[in-house]
Amino acid sequence: MTNPCRAFSGGSLCSWEVAGRMSRGRAAGTSPERRGCGSPTAMLSGAYDSLGLSGAGGYRRSSYPSFSIDGRLLLPVHLDIDPDFQAMREQEKEDIKLLNNQFVSLIGKVQSLEQQNKILTTRWNFLKDQDNSHSESDIKAIYDQYMSKMNQEMKALSYERENLELELTKVLDTMDNFRSKYEDEIRLCSGMEYTFTELKKDLDVSSLHRTELEVKLHGLQDLMDLKKTIYEQELEELLTEIKDVSVVLGIDNTCKLDLSKIVEEVRAQYEALALRSWEEAEALTRRKLNEGNTQAATYGSHLLDSRREIADMNIQIQKLRSCIVSQKSQCLYLEENIKEAGEHGETALKDAKAKLVRLEEALQKSKENMAHLVKDYQELMNIKLALDVEILTYRKLMEGEESSMESPIPTVISAILSSPKYCKCFYSYSSLEHNAKEAFLVPLSRSLLSLHLQPPPAL
Repeated sequence: MTNPCRAFSGGSLCSWEVAGRMSRGRAAGTSPERRGCGSPTAMLSGAYDSLGLSGAGGYRRSSYPSFSIDGRLLLPVHLDIDPDFQAMREQEKEDIKLLNNQFVSLIGKVQSLEQQNKILTTRWNFLKDQDNSHSESDIKAIYDQYMSKMNQEMKALSYERENLELELTKVLDTMDNFRSKYEDEIRLCSGMEYTFTELKKDLDVSSLHRTELEVKLHGLQDLMDLKKTIYEQELEELLTEIKDVSVVLGIDNTCKLDLSKIVEEVRAQYEALALRSWEEAEALTRRKLNEGNTQAATYGSHLLDSRREIADMNIQIQKLRSCIVSQKSQCLYLEENIKEAGEHGETALKDAKAKLVRLEEALQKSKENMAHLVKDYQELMNIKLALDVEILTYRKLMEGEESSMESPIPTVISAILSSPKYCKCFYSYSSLEHNAKEAFLVPLSRSLLSLHLQPPPAL
């Protein structure tokens, strides 16, 4: 795209040269009477006054009306584009395409149905034309025959329906019987299970009682052995005591001895001693037996308590094992759920990152498009301002031409410039035209600098 300021400068130069040539042509073709009107100095000053110039190389305030530029055009443009607008437009386009396709398919279906209708009507007309030979009686007979056939089929179907209903009732009855039997079996099974549990409890109680009796039997056997040993020891002690007894007898030779009486006394003493020792041994054995019974009772109660505790501990162990198995299964299930959740989270995170990247790319593209649009808008505004300035320049040139046609023509100054490096160029300018160009382009360049635009190069 060409620079609008350069285009303006080239166009303005061409317009200035054309205007100069036109003014020089008019000056060459004017009459002597017009040339003689006034001095050249007066005509030059009048031309300066008409263009708003004063002095040589200086300028005063222009008499032509000043132009103003709307300040709103210089404000930055805020192009707030809704990101959902394009998506909505695309969705609307897709919906319209879908509806158009559906409408086209419906039209095709309607056309096909119309064609089928036409084919059927033609076929019907053809069949009607072929069947004109048959009379109404033949048609009625055919109709009656068809109706009788249909009635027979209906009767057969009704008979078959009745048979099927009977079979259905039989099947339902048998199903009810089987259901009642099944319920009876379930009740019997539940009763047997209950009796089994009761018998199991009785068996446990009887086994505990048996163990108690066995413990008592072992205790009694031990007690009998203990008593036997005690009795044997006491008997041995008594025998030893009896052997060690020494009897000292005094014999009175003077008197007669009654040996029977002495033997009876000794026997009575020995019997009293044996009875006393027997009572002591029996009391000792009874005391030891009572102590053994009490110890056996305590040991039996402790044994029963320990067995009950063992049974309770076994039950608790089974419960804990089942709880451990269930907890392990729950742990495995939770680990699988955690793993699946982690995989889903990773996939969701990857999708979100991909969407974020796509959104960032779309945002970058939209920013680039926005920058291009703003740049194009600024270029168009620059072109518009340049065109406005050029239009104003042409207007001033036209006004200058009109004023020059009304005012006397100044003298034409021709200059020939030569250069050793380049070819010779002839420039023929009017002094008024040159000064008017300088006087117009200086304020124009200042106004363009105030508008932050590139001014045209000064001639």
